[in-house]
Amino acid sequence: LIFHDFSPYIPILDLTNPVFPHQFSRAGNTTHTGEVFSIPQEEQLAYGTSGFRFRAEKLPFIVFRCAYVASLCARQRDSAIGVMITASHNPSADNGVKLVDPSGDMLSPEWEKHATEIVNATDEDLPSVLQALEKQMSQVEKSRISSGQTKDARVVCGMDTRLSGPHLMSAARAGSALFNVQFVDVGIVTTPMLHYTVKSYNEPEFAEPTNLGYYLAISMAFGDLYRITKEPKGSRYEPHVIVDCANGVGAPRLREFLEYIPREMLKIELRNERGELNHDCGADFVKISQKMPTEFRAEFGKCVSFDGDADRILYFRGKGAESGDSESAELFDGDRIAVLFAMYLKEQLDEFAATKTNYRLTMGIVQTAYSNGASTRFIRDTLKIETVIVPTGVRHLHEAASEFDVGIYFEANGHGTVVFSEQFNSAIRRARTSIMCIRRLALFSRVINETVGDAFANLLAIEMCLRHFGWSMDDWNQKLYSDVPNIQIKVPVDDRSIFKTTNAEQTLLKPDGIQKRIDEHVVKFKNSRAFIRPSGTENIVRIYAEADTVENTLLLGKSLEQVVLSI
Repeated sequence: LIFHDFSPYIPILDLTNPVFPHQFSRAGNTTHTGEVFSIPQEEQLAYGTSGFRFRAEKLPFIVFRCAYVASLCARQRDSAIGVMITASHNPSADNGVKLVDPSGDMLSPEWEKHATEIVNATDEDLPSVLQALEKQMSQVEKSRISSGQTKDARVVCGMDTRLSGPHLMSAARAGSALFNVQFVDVGIVTTPMLHYTVKSYNEPEFAEPTNLGYYLAISMAFGDLYRITKEPKGSRYEPHVIVDCANGVGAPRLREFLEYIPREMLKIELRNERGELNHDCGADFVKISQKMPTEFRAEFGKCVSFDGDADRILYFRGKGAESGDSESAELFDGDRIAVLFAMYLKEQLDEFAATKTNYRLTMGIVQTAYSNGASTRFIRDTLKIETVIVPTGVRHLHEAASEFDVGIYFEANGHGTVVFSEQFNSAIRRARTSIMCIRRLALFSRVINETVGDAFANLLAIEMCLRHFGWSMDDWNQKLYSDVPNIQIKVPVDDRSIFKTTNAEQTLLKPDGIQKRIDEHVVKFKNSRAFIRPSGTENIVRIYAEADTVENTLLLGKSLEQVVLSI
Protein backbone atom coordinates (compact mmCIF):
# COMPACT_ATOMS: atom_id res chain seq x y z
CA LEU A 1 0.00 0.00 0.00
CA ILE A 2 1.48 3.33 -1.09
CA PHE A 3 0.42 6.81 -0.03
CA HIS A 4 1.74 9.86 -1.80
CA ASP A 5 1.25 13.61 -1.63
CA PHE A 6 1.61 14.58 -5.26
CA SER A 7 -0.75 15.27 -8.14
CA PRO A 8 -1.93 14.30 -10.71
CA TYR A 9 -3.37 11.10 -9.38
CA ILE A 10 -2.52 7.88 -11.18
CA PRO A 11 -5.58 6.22 -12.76
CA ILE A 12 -5.69 2.51 -12.06
CA LEU A 13 -7.72 -0.48 -13.10
CA ASP A 14 -5.46 -2.99 -11.36
CA LEU A 15 -6.34 -3.09 -7.68
CA THR A 16 -3.37 -5.27 -6.74
CA ASN A 17 -1.09 -2.26 -6.30
CA PRO A 18 -3.22 0.83 -5.74
CA VAL A 19 -1.77 4.30 -5.20
CA PHE A 20 -3.76 6.61 -2.94
CA PRO A 21 -3.14 10.29 -2.09
CA HIS A 22 -2.07 10.52 1.55
CA GLN A 23 -4.14 13.65 2.26
CA PHE A 24 -7.29 11.65 1.56
CA SER A 25 -6.42 8.66 3.74
CA ARG A 26 -7.65 8.12 7.29
CA ALA A 27 -4.18 8.77 8.70
CA GLY A 28 -3.44 11.83 6.57
CA ASN A 29 -6.98 13.21 6.29
CA THR A 30 -6.34 16.89 5.50
CA THR A 31 -8.96 19.61 5.94
CA HIS A 32 -9.79 22.58 3.73
CA THR A 33 -7.64 24.73 6.03
CA GLY A 34 -4.59 22.52 5.43
CA GLU A 35 -4.59 20.87 8.85
CA VAL A 36 -4.21 17.11 9.29
CA PHE A 37 -7.29 15.70 11.02
CA SER A 38 -6.55 12.00 11.36
CA ILE A 39 -9.47 9.60 11.60
CA PRO A 40 -9.05 6.59 13.94
CA GLN A 41 -8.63 3.47 11.84
CA GLU A 42 -11.34 1.62 13.77
CA GLU A 43 -13.97 4.39 13.65
CA GLN A 44 -17.14 3.21 11.89
CA LEU A 45 -19.38 5.62 10.00
CA ALA A 46 -22.94 5.21 8.71
CA TYR A 47 -24.41 6.14 5.33
CA GLY A 48 -27.79 7.52 6.29
CA THR A 49 -30.75 8.98 4.40
CA SER A 50 -28.62 12.05 3.69
CA GLY A 51 -25.44 10.11 2.94
CA PHE A 52 -22.43 10.76 5.15
CA ARG A 53 -22.80 14.00 7.12
CA PHE A 54 -20.35 15.25 9.76
CA ARG A 55 -18.16 18.19 10.70
CA ALA A 56 -16.32 19.25 7.56
CA GLU A 57 -12.92 18.22 8.98
CA LYS A 58 -13.90 14.56 8.82
CA LEU A 59 -15.09 14.56 5.21
CA PRO A 60 -12.02 14.60 2.89
CA PHE A 61 -11.19 10.89 3.11
CA ILE A 62 -14.90 10.03 3.03
CA VAL A 63 -15.55 12.05 -0.14
CA PHE A 64 -12.46 10.56 -1.80
CA ARG A 65 -13.66 7.01 -1.16
CA CYS A 66 -17.27 7.79 -2.11
CA ALA A 67 -16.10 9.23 -5.42
CA TYR A 68 -14.17 6.03 -6.04
CA VAL A 69 -17.36 4.05 -5.41
CA ALA A 70 -19.24 6.40 -7.75
CA SER A 71 -16.66 5.89 -10.49
CA LEU A 72 -16.80 2.11 -10.14
CA CYS A 73 -20.61 2.20 -10.24
CA ALA A 74 -20.47 4.48 -13.29
CA ARG A 75 -18.15 2.03 -15.05
CA GLN A 76 -20.26 -0.96 -14.12
CA ARG A 77 -23.48 0.63 -15.39
CA ASP A 78 -21.91 2.75 -18.16
CA SER A 79 -23.86 5.73 -16.86
CA ALA A 80 -23.49 9.03 -15.07
CA ILE A 81 -23.46 8.80 -11.26
CA GLY A 82 -23.92 11.86 -9.05
CA VAL A 83 -21.89 13.02 -6.06
CA MET A 84 -23.44 15.87 -4.08
CA ILE A 85 -21.36 17.66 -1.45
CA THR A 86 -23.74 19.30 1.01
CA ALA A 87 -25.00 19.22 4.57
CA SER A 88 -28.35 20.80 3.69
CA HIS A 89 -29.91 22.45 6.77
CA ASN A 90 -26.93 21.73 9.06
CA PRO A 91 -24.68 24.53 10.38
CA SER A 92 -22.05 25.96 8.03
CA ALA A 93 -19.21 24.11 9.81
CA ASP A 94 -20.67 20.75 8.74
CA ASN A 95 -20.61 19.11 5.35
CA GLY A 96 -21.61 15.83 3.78
CA VAL A 97 -21.64 13.69 0.68
CA LYS A 98 -24.31 11.55 -0.93
CA LEU A 99 -24.41 9.56 -4.16
CA VAL A 100 -27.08 9.80 -6.85
CA ASP A 101 -28.35 6.91 -8.97
CA PRO A 102 -28.39 7.12 -12.81
CA SER A 103 -32.17 7.67 -12.70
CA GLY A 104 -31.66 10.78 -10.55
CA ASP A 105 -33.03 8.99 -7.49
CA MET A 106 -31.19 8.06 -4.32
CA LEU A 107 -28.46 5.47 -4.77
CA SER A 108 -29.59 1.84 -4.55
CA PRO A 109 -29.24 0.13 -1.14
CA GLU A 110 -26.71 -2.28 -2.66
CA TRP A 111 -24.33 0.51 -3.62
CA GLU A 112 -24.94 2.38 -0.35
CA LYS A 113 -23.71 -0.79 1.35
CA HIS A 114 -20.61 -0.82 -0.86
CA ALA A 115 -19.93 2.84 -0.01
CA THR A 116 -20.26 2.11 3.71
CA GLU A 117 -17.87 -0.85 3.53
CA ILE A 118 -15.22 1.12 1.64
CA VAL A 119 -15.46 4.21 3.84
CA ASN A 120 -15.21 2.07 6.99
CA ALA A 121 -12.14 0.14 5.81
CA THR A 122 -8.83 0.89 7.49
CA ASP A 123 -6.07 2.34 5.32
CA GLU A 124 -4.33 -1.03 5.42
CA ASP A 125 -7.44 -3.03 4.52
CA LEU A 126 -8.71 -0.69 1.81
CA PRO A 127 -7.02 -2.46 -1.17
CA SER A 128 -8.42 -5.86 -0.18
CA VAL A 129 -11.90 -4.37 0.34
CA LEU A 130 -11.75 -2.85 -3.13
CA GLN A 131 -10.58 -6.13 -4.61
CA ALA A 132 -13.47 -7.94 -2.93
CA LEU A 133 -15.91 -5.47 -4.45
CA GLU A 134 -14.39 -5.94 -7.89
CA LYS A 135 -14.79 -9.72 -7.59
CA GLN A 136 -18.53 -9.29 -7.08
CA MET A 137 -18.89 -7.96 -10.61
CA SER A 138 -19.94 -10.29 -13.39
CA GLN A 139 -17.44 -11.32 -16.06
CA VAL A 140 -19.40 -9.26 -18.62
CA GLU A 141 -19.07 -6.17 -16.44
CA LYS A 142 -15.36 -6.78 -15.90
CA SER A 143 -14.81 -7.26 -19.62
CA ARG A 144 -16.62 -4.05 -20.48
CA ILE A 145 -14.69 -2.08 -17.89
CA SER A 146 -11.26 -3.46 -18.79
CA SER A 147 -11.85 -2.94 -22.53
CA GLY A 148 -12.86 0.67 -22.01
CA GLN A 149 -16.38 0.14 -23.37
CA THR A 150 -17.82 2.63 -20.93
CA LYS A 151 -18.09 5.81 -22.99
CA ASP A 152 -21.04 7.12 -20.97
CA ALA A 153 -19.45 6.51 -17.57
CA ARG A 154 -18.90 9.74 -15.69
CA VAL A 155 -19.05 11.15 -12.18
CA VAL A 156 -21.10 14.36 -11.96
CA CYS A 157 -20.24 16.34 -8.84
CA GLY A 158 -21.84 19.42 -7.33
CA MET A 159 -21.50 21.31 -4.06
CA ASP A 160 -23.27 23.93 -1.98
CA THR A 161 -21.79 27.22 -0.76
CA ARG A 162 -19.83 25.98 2.28
CA LEU A 163 -16.19 27.03 2.58
CA SER A 164 -15.10 23.38 2.73
CA GLY A 165 -16.78 22.61 -0.59
CA PRO A 166 -13.93 23.29 -3.07
CA HIS A 167 -11.47 21.13 -1.11
CA LEU A 168 -13.98 18.29 -0.95
CA MET A 169 -14.58 18.72 -4.67
CA SER A 170 -10.85 18.10 -5.20
CA ALA A 171 -11.14 14.95 -3.08
CA ALA A 172 -14.01 13.77 -5.29
CA ARG A 173 -11.98 14.49 -8.41
CA ALA A 174 -9.07 12.48 -7.02
CA GLY A 175 -11.29 9.54 -6.11
CA SER A 176 -12.80 9.46 -9.59
CA ALA A 177 -9.37 9.65 -11.23
CA LEU A 178 -8.35 6.35 -9.62
CA PHE A 179 -10.70 4.56 -11.97
CA ASN A 180 -10.04 6.85 -14.93
CA VAL A 181 -13.65 8.01 -15.19
CA GLN A 182 -14.66 11.33 -16.71
CA PHE A 183 -15.26 13.85 -13.92
CA VAL A 184 -17.83 16.60 -14.44
CA ASP A 185 -17.58 19.48 -11.96
CA VAL A 186 -20.90 21.34 -12.13
CA GLY A 187 -19.84 23.74 -9.38
CA ILE A 188 -22.26 25.33 -6.93
CA VAL A 189 -25.74 23.89 -7.49
CA THR A 190 -28.77 22.93 -5.47
CA THR A 191 -29.14 19.25 -4.62
CA PRO A 192 -32.23 18.92 -6.86
CA MET A 193 -30.31 20.47 -9.77
CA LEU A 194 -27.59 17.82 -9.37
CA HIS A 195 -30.19 15.03 -9.37
CA TYR A 196 -31.85 16.55 -12.45
CA THR A 197 -28.51 16.84 -14.28
CA VAL A 198 -27.57 13.22 -13.59
CA LYS A 199 -30.91 12.04 -14.98
CA SER A 200 -30.42 14.29 -18.01
CA TYR A 201 -27.01 12.78 -18.79
CA ASN A 202 -28.51 9.30 -18.76
CA GLU A 203 -31.76 10.22 -20.52
CA PRO A 204 -30.82 12.83 -23.16
CA GLU A 205 -34.46 13.29 -24.17
CA PHE A 206 -35.27 14.42 -20.60
CA ALA A 207 -33.34 17.71 -20.68
CA GLU A 208 -29.95 19.19 -21.50
CA PRO A 209 -27.55 18.16 -18.68
CA THR A 210 -26.64 21.71 -17.65
CA ASN A 211 -27.95 24.40 -15.32
CA LEU A 212 -29.47 26.10 -18.35
CA GLY A 213 -31.16 22.86 -19.37
CA TYR A 214 -32.75 22.63 -15.92
CA TYR A 215 -33.85 26.29 -15.97
CA LEU A 216 -35.36 26.07 -19.46
CA ALA A 217 -37.17 22.75 -19.02
CA ILE A 218 -38.96 23.76 -15.83
CA SER A 219 -39.56 27.44 -16.66
CA MET A 220 -41.00 26.65 -20.11
CA ALA A 221 -43.41 24.11 -18.62
CA PHE A 222 -44.36 26.67 -15.96
CA GLY A 223 -44.96 29.36 -18.58
CA ASP A 224 -47.17 27.07 -20.64
CA LEU A 225 -49.12 25.98 -17.55
CA TYR A 226 -49.53 29.61 -16.48
CA ARG A 227 -51.03 30.54 -19.84
CA ILE A 228 -53.74 27.86 -19.63
CA THR A 229 -54.46 28.45 -15.93
CA LYS A 230 -57.23 31.02 -15.64
CA GLU A 231 -58.07 32.48 -12.26
CA PRO A 232 -61.69 31.87 -11.23
CA LYS A 233 -64.13 34.73 -10.72
CA GLY A 234 -63.54 36.41 -7.38
CA SER A 235 -59.97 35.11 -7.18
CA ARG A 236 -57.94 36.26 -4.19
CA TYR A 237 -54.64 34.89 -5.48
CA GLU A 238 -51.61 37.18 -5.21
CA PRO A 239 -48.65 36.41 -7.55
CA HIS A 240 -46.04 37.72 -5.11
CA VAL A 241 -43.71 35.66 -2.91
CA ILE A 242 -40.83 36.61 -0.60
CA VAL A 243 -38.23 33.84 -0.32
CA ASP A 244 -35.92 33.09 2.61
CA CYS A 245 -32.90 31.57 0.84
CA ALA A 246 -31.24 30.41 4.11
CA ASN A 247 -28.04 32.17 2.96
CA GLY A 248 -27.42 29.05 0.92
CA VAL A 249 -27.04 27.87 -2.64
CA GLY A 250 -30.68 28.63 -3.33
CA ALA A 251 -29.89 32.34 -3.52
CA PRO A 252 -27.47 32.50 -6.50
CA ARG A 253 -29.16 29.71 -8.42
CA LEU A 254 -32.67 31.12 -7.87
CA ARG A 255 -31.50 34.53 -9.12
CA GLU A 256 -30.33 32.83 -12.31
CA PHE A 257 -33.52 30.81 -12.59
CA LEU A 258 -35.72 33.91 -12.25
CA GLU A 259 -34.27 35.30 -15.48
CA TYR A 260 -36.53 32.75 -17.18
CA ILE A 261 -39.67 33.49 -15.11
CA PRO A 262 -41.41 36.69 -16.33
CA ARG A 263 -42.27 39.01 -13.43
CA GLU A 264 -45.77 39.51 -14.80
CA MET A 265 -46.33 35.81 -14.13
CA LEU A 266 -44.79 35.68 -10.67
CA LYS A 267 -42.93 38.30 -8.66
CA ILE A 268 -40.34 36.69 -6.36
CA GLU A 269 -38.22 38.68 -3.89
CA LEU A 270 -35.16 37.17 -2.23
CA ARG A 271 -33.98 37.60 1.36
CA ASN A 272 -31.11 36.00 3.34
CA GLU A 273 -28.70 35.66 0.44
CA ARG A 274 -25.22 36.34 1.79
CA GLY A 275 -25.23 35.86 5.57
CA GLU A 276 -24.28 32.85 7.68
CA LEU A 277 -25.70 29.64 6.28
CA ASN A 278 -28.87 28.43 8.07
CA HIS A 279 -28.33 30.86 10.98
CA ASP A 280 -31.71 32.10 12.24
CA CYS A 281 -33.15 31.35 8.83
CA GLY A 282 -34.00 28.47 6.51
CA ALA A 283 -36.78 25.89 6.47
CA ASP A 284 -35.47 23.93 9.45
CA PHE A 285 -35.24 27.06 11.61
CA VAL A 286 -38.76 28.15 10.68
CA LYS A 287 -40.21 24.67 11.22
CA ILE A 288 -38.62 24.07 14.61
CA SER A 289 -38.82 27.57 16.11
CA GLN A 290 -42.07 28.59 14.37
CA LYS A 291 -40.58 32.06 14.21
CA MET A 292 -39.98 34.51 11.40
CA PRO A 293 -36.45 34.21 9.98
CA THR A 294 -34.10 37.15 10.10
CA GLU A 295 -34.83 39.89 7.50
CA PHE A 296 -38.56 39.08 7.63
CA ARG A 297 -41.38 41.10 9.17
CA ALA A 298 -44.85 40.01 10.19
CA GLU A 299 -46.53 42.21 7.57
CA PHE A 300 -44.71 40.65 4.60
CA GLY A 301 -47.62 38.40 3.64
CA LYS A 302 -46.88 35.27 1.59
CA CYS A 303 -43.41 33.97 2.43
CA VAL A 304 -41.39 30.88 1.54
CA SER A 305 -38.36 29.31 3.21
CA PHE A 306 -35.78 27.04 1.58
CA ASP A 307 -33.15 24.99 3.37
CA GLY A 308 -29.41 25.24 2.70
CA ASP A 309 -29.39 23.08 -0.45
CA ALA A 310 -32.89 24.05 -1.64
CA ASP A 311 -34.62 20.69 -1.56
CA ARG A 312 -37.09 21.63 1.21
CA ILE A 313 -39.77 24.29 1.02
CA LEU A 314 -42.15 25.69 3.62
CA TYR A 315 -44.65 28.51 3.22
CA PHE A 316 -45.27 30.82 6.17
CA ARG A 317 -46.57 34.21 7.18
CA GLY A 318 -46.51 36.40 10.25
CA LYS A 319 -48.93 35.15 12.86
CA GLY A 320 -49.51 38.26 14.93
CA ALA A 321 -48.96 41.48 13.02
CA GLU A 322 -52.17 42.96 14.42
CA SER A 323 -51.65 41.66 17.96
CA GLY A 324 -48.12 42.99 18.20
CA ASP A 325 -46.45 39.56 17.93
CA SER A 326 -43.76 40.29 15.35
CA GLU A 327 -41.82 37.04 15.75
CA SER A 328 -44.21 34.08 15.49
CA ALA A 329 -44.74 32.41 12.12
CA GLU A 330 -47.79 30.51 10.90
CA LEU A 331 -46.58 27.50 8.93
CA PHE A 332 -47.92 25.92 5.75
CA ASP A 333 -45.88 22.73 5.93
CA GLY A 334 -45.34 19.65 3.82
CA ASP A 335 -48.70 18.17 4.81
CA ARG A 336 -50.57 21.23 3.55
CA ILE A 337 -48.51 21.30 0.34
CA ALA A 338 -49.29 17.62 -0.29
CA VAL A 339 -53.02 18.20 0.18
CA LEU A 340 -52.95 21.22 -2.16
CA PHE A 341 -51.27 19.13 -4.86
CA ALA A 342 -53.71 16.30 -4.24
CA MET A 343 -56.76 18.53 -4.68
CA TYR A 344 -55.42 19.92 -7.95
CA LEU A 345 -54.34 16.57 -9.39
CA LYS A 346 -57.52 14.77 -8.28
CA GLU A 347 -59.59 17.37 -10.10
CA GLN A 348 -57.63 16.81 -13.31
CA LEU A 349 -57.64 13.01 -12.97
CA ASP A 350 -61.41 12.96 -12.34
CA GLU A 351 -61.92 14.97 -15.54
CA PHE A 352 -59.54 12.63 -17.35
CA ALA A 353 -61.52 9.59 -16.19
CA ALA A 354 -64.72 11.22 -17.48
CA THR A 355 -63.29 11.22 -21.02
CA LYS A 356 -63.99 7.47 -21.09
CA THR A 357 -60.35 6.63 -21.60
CA ASN A 358 -59.23 3.03 -21.23
CA TYR A 359 -56.70 4.11 -18.61
CA ARG A 360 -57.56 4.02 -14.92
CA LEU A 361 -54.83 5.89 -13.13
CA THR A 362 -54.25 5.36 -9.42
CA MET A 363 -53.36 8.12 -6.99
CA GLY A 364 -52.09 8.09 -3.42
CA ILE A 365 -50.41 10.22 -0.78
CA VAL A 366 -47.51 8.92 1.30
CA GLN A 367 -46.89 10.34 4.78
CA THR A 368 -44.91 9.50 7.88
CA ALA A 369 -46.15 9.19 11.44
CA TYR A 370 -45.07 12.82 11.95
CA SER A 371 -47.76 14.05 9.54
CA ASN A 372 -50.49 15.95 11.32
CA GLY A 373 -53.44 13.68 12.01
CA ALA A 374 -55.89 16.27 10.69
CA SER A 375 -54.25 16.15 7.27
CA THR A 376 -54.45 12.36 7.14
CA ARG A 377 -58.15 12.38 8.05
CA PHE A 378 -58.87 15.11 5.46
CA ILE A 379 -57.12 13.14 2.70
CA ARG A 380 -58.88 9.91 3.62
CA ASP A 381 -62.36 11.13 4.57
CA THR A 382 -62.88 14.27 2.47
CA LEU A 383 -60.72 13.81 -0.62
CA LYS A 384 -61.24 10.02 -0.61
CA ILE A 385 -57.61 9.45 -1.62
CA GLU A 386 -55.60 6.49 -0.41
CA THR A 387 -52.99 7.31 2.23
CA VAL A 388 -49.95 5.23 3.12
CA ILE A 389 -47.89 5.71 6.29
CA VAL A 390 -44.23 4.67 6.04
CA PRO A 391 -41.18 4.95 8.33
CA THR A 392 -39.22 8.20 8.27
CA GLY A 393 -36.65 8.62 5.52
CA VAL A 394 -37.03 9.85 1.94
CA ARG A 395 -36.28 6.43 0.46
CA HIS A 396 -39.35 4.91 2.16
CA LEU A 397 -41.60 7.71 0.93
CA HIS A 398 -40.28 7.72 -2.63
CA GLU A 399 -40.58 3.95 -3.00
CA ALA A 400 -44.14 3.90 -1.66
CA ALA A 401 -45.19 6.81 -3.89
CA SER A 402 -43.81 4.97 -6.91
CA GLU A 403 -46.46 2.27 -6.40
CA PHE A 404 -49.11 4.72 -7.69
CA ASP A 405 -49.55 6.21 -11.15
CA VAL A 406 -49.58 9.59 -9.41
CA GLY A 407 -47.80 9.37 -6.07
CA ILE A 408 -47.48 12.40 -3.80
CA TYR A 409 -45.13 12.35 -0.86
CA PHE A 410 -44.12 15.06 1.57
CA GLU A 411 -42.57 15.04 4.97
CA ALA A 412 -43.92 17.67 7.34
CA ASN A 413 -40.52 19.41 7.10
CA GLY A 414 -41.23 20.38 3.49
CA HIS A 415 -39.25 17.74 1.62
CA GLY A 416 -41.28 15.99 -1.04
CA THR A 417 -42.39 15.75 -4.65
CA VAL A 418 -44.80 13.96 -6.98
CA VAL A 419 -43.79 10.88 -8.97
CA PHE A 420 -45.53 9.76 -12.16
CA SER A 421 -45.59 6.21 -13.51
CA GLU A 422 -44.89 5.06 -17.04
CA GLN A 423 -48.60 4.20 -17.23
CA PHE A 424 -49.37 7.87 -16.49
CA ASN A 425 -46.91 9.08 -19.12
CA SER A 426 -48.28 6.64 -21.69
CA ALA A 427 -51.86 7.70 -20.99
CA ILE A 428 -50.97 11.37 -21.38
CA ARG A 429 -49.08 10.75 -24.62
CA ARG A 430 -51.99 8.83 -26.15
CA ALA A 431 -54.72 11.25 -25.05
CA ARG A 432 -56.02 14.18 -27.11
CA THR A 433 -53.98 17.25 -26.20
CA SER A 434 -56.98 19.48 -26.90
CA ILE A 435 -58.54 18.28 -23.63
CA MET A 436 -57.65 20.84 -20.96
CA CYS A 437 -57.15 18.38 -18.09
CA ILE A 438 -54.67 16.43 -20.23
CA ARG A 439 -52.67 19.57 -20.95
CA ARG A 440 -52.66 20.51 -17.26
CA LEU A 441 -51.49 17.07 -16.18
CA ALA A 442 -48.77 16.95 -18.81
CA LEU A 443 -47.42 20.39 -17.94
CA PHE A 444 -47.70 19.95 -14.18
CA SER A 445 -45.67 16.74 -14.41
CA ARG A 446 -42.95 18.68 -16.25
CA VAL A 447 -42.88 21.54 -13.73
CA ILE A 448 -42.34 19.00 -10.95
CA ASN A 449 -38.86 17.55 -10.42
CA GLU A 450 -39.85 13.98 -9.65
CA THR A 451 -36.27 12.80 -9.03
CA VAL A 452 -36.20 14.44 -5.60
CA GLY A 453 -37.81 17.18 -3.52
CA ASP A 454 -37.04 20.50 -5.24
CA ALA A 455 -37.79 23.87 -3.63
CA PHE A 456 -37.68 25.76 -6.96
CA ALA A 457 -39.99 23.39 -8.84
CA ASN A 458 -42.36 22.98 -5.89
CA LEU A 459 -42.60 26.76 -5.47
CA LEU A 460 -43.80 27.12 -9.06
CA ALA A 461 -46.19 24.17 -8.76
CA ILE A 462 -47.70 25.51 -5.53
CA GLU A 463 -48.23 28.95 -7.06
CA MET A 464 -49.99 27.41 -10.06
CA CYS A 465 -52.32 25.43 -7.77
CA LEU A 466 -53.15 28.56 -5.76
CA ARG A 467 -53.74 30.51 -8.99
CA HIS A 468 -55.98 27.73 -10.34
CA PHE A 469 -58.17 27.77 -7.21
CA GLY A 470 -57.95 31.56 -6.82
CA TRP A 471 -56.75 31.16 -3.26
CA SER A 472 -55.08 33.55 -0.87
CA MET A 473 -53.06 32.31 2.10
CA ASP A 474 -56.25 32.64 4.18
CA ASP A 475 -58.09 30.39 1.74
CA TRP A 476 -55.33 27.80 1.72
CA ASN A 477 -55.44 27.74 5.50
CA GLN A 478 -59.20 27.76 6.04
CA LYS A 479 -60.55 25.64 3.16
CA LEU A 480 -58.61 22.49 3.97
CA TYR A 481 -58.32 21.45 7.61
CA SER A 482 -57.22 22.80 10.97
CA ASP A 483 -54.00 21.32 12.31
CA VAL A 484 -54.34 19.27 15.48
CA PRO A 485 -52.09 20.67 18.25
CA ASN A 486 -48.92 18.60 18.45
CA ILE A 487 -45.64 18.46 20.31
CA GLN A 488 -42.28 16.79 19.78
CA ILE A 489 -40.00 15.98 22.73
CA LYS A 490 -36.48 14.56 22.72
CA VAL A 491 -35.51 12.44 25.75
CA PRO A 492 -31.86 11.40 26.35
CA VAL A 493 -31.41 7.67 27.07
CA ASP A 494 -28.43 5.46 27.88
CA ASP A 495 -29.13 2.94 25.12
CA ARG A 496 -31.56 3.72 22.30
CA SER A 497 -31.14 0.21 20.87
CA ILE A 498 -33.52 -1.26 23.47
CA PHE A 499 -36.42 0.55 21.75
CA LYS A 500 -37.80 -1.55 18.89
CA THR A 501 -40.65 -0.32 16.68
CA THR A 502 -43.12 -1.69 14.14
CA ASN A 503 -46.11 -0.34 12.18
CA ALA A 504 -44.08 2.40 10.42
CA GLU A 505 -42.46 3.35 13.75
CA GLN A 506 -45.84 4.05 15.38
CA THR A 507 -45.84 1.07 17.77
CA LEU A 508 -43.16 -0.02 20.25
CA LEU A 509 -42.41 -3.75 20.51
CA LYS A 510 -39.64 -3.32 23.07
CA PRO A 511 -39.18 -2.73 25.96
CA ASP A 512 -41.92 -5.14 26.97
CA GLY A 513 -45.11 -3.49 28.15
CA ILE A 514 -44.22 0.06 27.14
CA GLN A 515 -46.77 0.28 24.31
CA LYS A 516 -49.56 -0.65 26.72
CA ARG A 517 -48.50 2.22 28.99
CA ILE A 518 -48.47 4.61 26.00
CA ASP A 519 -51.98 3.51 25.01
CA GLU A 520 -53.25 4.03 28.56
CA HIS A 521 -52.19 7.68 28.42
CA VAL A 522 -53.42 8.31 24.87
CA VAL A 523 -57.02 7.19 25.59
CA LYS A 524 -57.32 9.88 28.26
CA PHE A 525 -57.48 12.66 25.65
CA LYS A 526 -59.85 13.43 22.77
CA ASN A 527 -58.58 13.11 19.17
CA SER A 528 -55.22 12.03 20.55
CA ARG A 529 -52.37 10.12 18.97
CA ALA A 530 -48.82 9.50 20.11
CA PHE A 531 -45.76 7.39 19.44
CA ILE A 532 -42.24 6.97 20.73
CA ARG A 533 -39.32 6.02 18.47
CA PRO A 534 -35.54 5.92 18.88
CA SER A 535 -33.33 8.36 17.01
CA GLY A 536 -31.33 6.90 14.17
CA THR A 537 -28.17 8.82 15.07
CA GLU A 538 -28.24 9.89 18.73
CA ASN A 539 -28.87 8.24 22.10
CA ILE A 540 -32.25 9.87 22.42
CA VAL A 541 -35.85 8.81 21.84
CA ARG A 542 -38.35 11.07 20.15
CA ILE A 543 -41.89 11.55 21.42
CA TYR A 544 -44.66 12.80 19.15
CA ALA A 545 -48.07 13.61 20.63
CA GLU A 546 -51.34 15.10 19.35
CA ALA A 547 -54.55 15.98 21.18
CA ASP A 548 -57.60 18.20 20.85
CA THR A 549 -56.14 21.21 22.68
CA VAL A 550 -52.69 22.66 23.24
CA GLU A 551 -53.05 22.04 26.98
CA ASN A 552 -53.96 18.39 26.52
CA THR A 553 -51.18 17.93 23.98
CA LEU A 554 -48.63 19.21 26.49
CA LEU A 555 -50.05 16.98 29.22
CA LEU A 556 -49.91 13.92 26.97
CA GLY A 557 -46.38 14.67 25.81
CA LYS A 558 -45.08 15.22 29.34
CA SER A 559 -46.75 12.05 30.64
CA LEU A 560 -45.04 10.02 27.90
CA GLU A 561 -41.74 11.67 28.75
CA GLN A 562 -42.13 10.30 32.27
CA VAL A 563 -42.83 6.84 30.83
CA VAL A 564 -39.48 6.94 29.02
CA LEU A 565 -37.61 8.30 32.03
CA SER A 566 -39.01 5.51 34.22
CA ILE A 567 -37.40 2.76 32.10
